[in-house]
Amino acid sequence: MKYRLSAFSIVFFFISLTGNAGGVHPNLFLTPKGVQEIKSSLGKYPLFDKSFNELKALADKALTEKIEVPVPKDGGGGYTHEKHKNNYYEMNAAGTMYQLTGTVKYAEFVRNMLLKYAELYPTLPLHPVIKSEARGKIFWQTLNDAVWLVHTANAYDCVYNFISEKDRNFIEKDLFKPMAEFLSNGNPSNYETFNKMHNHGTWAMSAVGMIGYTMGDKELVAKALYGSNKDGKTGFIRQLDVLFSPDGYFTEGPYYQRYSIWPFMTFAQVIQNQQPELNIFKYRDGILMKAVNTSLQCAYNGEFFYLNDALYKTYQTQEIIYAVDIAYKNNFADKQLLDVARQQGAFIVSDEGLATAKAVYEEKIPKLELKSILLRDGAKGDEGGVGILRSGAGNTQTCLTFKATSHGLSHGHYDKLSIVLYDNGSCILPDYGAVRFLNIEPKDGGGYTKENHTWGSQTIAHNTVTIDGKSDFNGDFKLSSQHHSDLNYFDAGNPAIQVVSAAESNAYKRLKMNRTTAMIMNKAFEYPIVLDINSVKSDSTHQLDFPFYYNGQLVSTDFQYQKNTKELKALGTKNGYQHLWLEATGKTDKPIADFTFVQGNRFYSITTLANPATQFMMTRIGAGDPDFNLRNTPCFMIRQPNATTHTFVSVIEPHGLYDLTREVTENYQSNISNIELLKDDNAFSAVKITVMNGKQFMFITVNSDFDGSKSRTVTVNNQSISFTGNYYFVEIN
Repeated sequence: MKYRLSAFSIVFFFISLTGNAGGVHPNLFLTPKGVQEIKSSLGKYPLFDKSFNELKALADKALTEKIEVPVPKDGGGGYTHEKHKNNYYEMNAAGTMYQLTGTVKYAEFVRNMLLKYAELYPTLPLHPVIKSEARGKIFWQTLNDAVWLVHTANAYDCVYNFISEKDRNFIEKDLFKPMAEFLSNGNPSNYETFNKMHNHGTWAMSAVGMIGYTMGDKELVAKALYGSNKDGKTGFIRQLDVLFSPDGYFTEGPYYQRYSIWPFMTFAQVIQNQQPELNIFKYRDGILMKAVNTSLQCAYNGEFFYLNDALYKTYQTQEIIYAVDIAYKNNFADKQLLDVARQQGAFIVSDEGLATAKAVYEEKIPKLELKSILLRDGAKGDEGGVGILRSGAGNTQTCLTFKATSHGLSHGHYDKLSIVLYDNGSCILPDYGAVRFLNIEPKDGGGYTKENHTWGSQTIAHNTVTIDGKSDFNGDFKLSSQHHSDLNYFDAGNPAIQVVSAAESNAYKRLKMNRTTAMIMNKAFEYPIVLDINSVKSDSTHQLDFPFYYNGQLVSTDFQYQKNTKELKALGTKNGYQHLWLEATGKTDKPIADFTFVQGNRFYSITTLANPATQFMMTRIGAGDPDFNLRNTPCFMIRQPNATTHTFVSVIEPHGLYDLTREVTENYQSNISNIELLKDDNAFSAVKITVMNGKQFMFITVNSDFDGSKSRTVTVNNQSISFTGNYYFVEIN
């Protein structure tokens, strides 16, 4: 299909829909053919049987309990919230079990619960908890109402033919049709959400489209696919054009890519089942298939990267189970998906889940290759991106993420050119992610706490430079949303040295930031090291604060510091500084400073350039936090006051061994003896690294005119050096 649907294509889609919607049931997720295959396959694939039995146990338990559809009153995590959430899971389970066992009690359960909802729904005002402009009726936000409808539509499809025409008419007239209208056009906020390029819109469109397909309501399906005006300027298809880059990167970041891939893939499978001639999984060069694989790449040991608003999520979440099973069912050639399915050990109880489970048991499965990769941002791939550098294999590999993207919609953070480092199975230099306690009602109703704004999204909360104590774009969301960082180059062709470089020119007025980060693997180092060159250029003086948040315990420094042992004060009063305790300050008269900490059984040293004006601060998250909402992560911060042009050069070095079992400690000191910035101008930066045994290495990066095939000549220390490409790395004899 073309990048965007033409007017003719929309008309064709609408006509073909007219002939197919509202036909055979079930045909959203389960199909008549799939039902028979699942029945005949039970007992053959133990992990699929396990998923089947777990779903059946959920349905069986529901049958033993009284049906309750309470008047909504609680936010996330409260009783009514959780009860309505359990209800849609139970209806989905019971509907599926009715199809697979034929036991009438399951269908009766779904019917009876839907009748109760049909009685309740017309009486509901907007939800009483006011925490969202788009308030739901059953839940505190329309997002959760949409998730309810996605699951319930599938349950209704499964029992559609069991329910009498009279009851169907009542349920559709008093529940499903008004709910679909409410989600898409109930008020201006709902209309905006439904037509928004955002994961909330994805859920709303999928919900309205799925119930529309089930009821045979072509108007609802058309609105879901092409927006409220059915002109293709909004809607599900338009979201496929706008929210994913050509590489399948979702602009809100990996956490919300994981969340949104669920409705994207679910509704796409429904479209495929209802109208297979549309080849939705091939739309825009297979963008949904790319999105699934990109999601899997955005993880370390199965845990998704913490970029933008993010919490702990892994491959084991149900949304990724759905995504993997659906993707494999629609592309049997992608065998690496089976490795993830095998790790998950769970499947959707559906046609897609069975196809994937069968392949897990019968196919030869290649290991999922997690690789160094550049993921461009923006619909056209021209709004920066995320660079992922990986070295080594298995669960101890070294992995660095470099974020140089657009803002990331409403879930974005002010963290241009920030990095996160993983190594030895742990996150070493973390990103805080979101300040939220999901579904813990006493913690701000389970939503984002106020500290998510005052801390989590602020620039100083990330491993990047903050200027004059102010966040990027002065924390102005609308302004930040107009701009993106620019990727200079990404080169991971040589596993011995992989480089990503990007620039940011809009975050602060009349100031440019340029950051080049290289992952270097050499026998002079025990493990891969990271060389970080982070420059700030301006025409006026500024205070530059450069934090390294770390997981672990301070071991040693090679500079003197004074620790505040009796009284702590916050580092500042706003822009995130009010949440940092200042624990110690230090300086050095040497050209470099070393900061070493231990995490797990490995030591880590940050060795950085210094001058007499450089200040070192040990800080810790937790100030200005009366409700104990923040984690107390420590930080090593470098401050360069009164700087016009300054370049931070640091080496992040894993080393040594700390084995408590054997009581062995080895190589707890850094192997870096010196760092020198030999050249630093608009064209080139050159850094020399010296290790303890006297070996020296030189790294040169271009700072402009990026072309991987271009020949370069640069003079460093009166020596002319020629090379081809964007960088040069050599051991100096």
